[in-house]
Amino acid sequence: MTLQFDIHAAGALAPGVGSLADLLALRRGEFVMTNTATALPSPQSLPANERRRASQVVRLTMACAEQVLRVSPFPVDSLRLVFASDEGTGEVCQQMLETLATTRQVSPLLFHNSVHNAPSGYFSIAYQSRQPATSVSLGKQSFAGGLLCAVSEALSSHQPVLLLCYDPAMTDPMHALLPVSSATACAWVITAGDGPVISTLALARFALTLRPADNDEDDLLPSWLPLAWTANSSALGLAALGLLDDKGAPGACDLRLGAQRMRLERLDGATAC
Repeated sequence: MTLQFDIHAAGALAPGVGSLADLLALRRGEFVMTNTATALPSPQSLPANERRRASQVVRLTMACAEQVLRVSPFPVDSLRLVFASDEGTGEVCQQMLETLATTRQVSPLLFHNSVHNAPSGYFSIAYQSRQPATSVSLGKQSFAGGLLCAVSEALSSHQPVLLLCYDPAMTDPMHALLPVSSATACAWVITAGDGPVISTLALARFALTLRPADNDEDDLLPSWLPLAWTANSSALGLAALGLLDDKGAPGACDLRLGAQRMRLERLDGATAC
């Protein structure tokens, strides 16, 4: 099965990476990664009360969303939404477990921020969006599952879709189970099929092909991304965005999705990631 889709805007957030341009500069070896933490600014799109309640993962997702929406050709209220993350609440999950193991007095705010789809709720509040929002969690395969979901949404609804994939940093003892040391996130605005006609050209067109997996090998990050991000599903999304670098020969990314392999190939020329 092969599906085609266009990407119209993209965002990237990671240590030392604050935009798609930064990511592509990293792809081309134009700067060296540092050990700085991912910058998580206060989400200006949220009302003041919600801004104060925002957890680290909400700050991560909203920062990446605000970044991509600044360059998206579509009004935000036209975007269907797909959120994808392995462990979607980061430090909030650990706080919940610590509370349950001690006082068992869980505050309403902590519980409110602990659910996997909390970031999508904050997004809907920030932008007063009434569009459907889907939250996906498939472990290391969360980006691949989220991308397939987003492309399917675009094809079936004939609307543009915003895909946000993110991984909040985990602290001990949760870090021992899910070794995400650095927060990373990526954002894609896509259309597919008979989508809306717009005046601006797409950044690129992609073909997404599914085939049976040959083996159980895990997905590896390309050499231009830090090995420390290996546990981050969204880092695979950052690797895929490397295909937007227009310097070099056409190429593709292969991602595992259950018993399938998903091949993501740029159709109009890009470099392999």
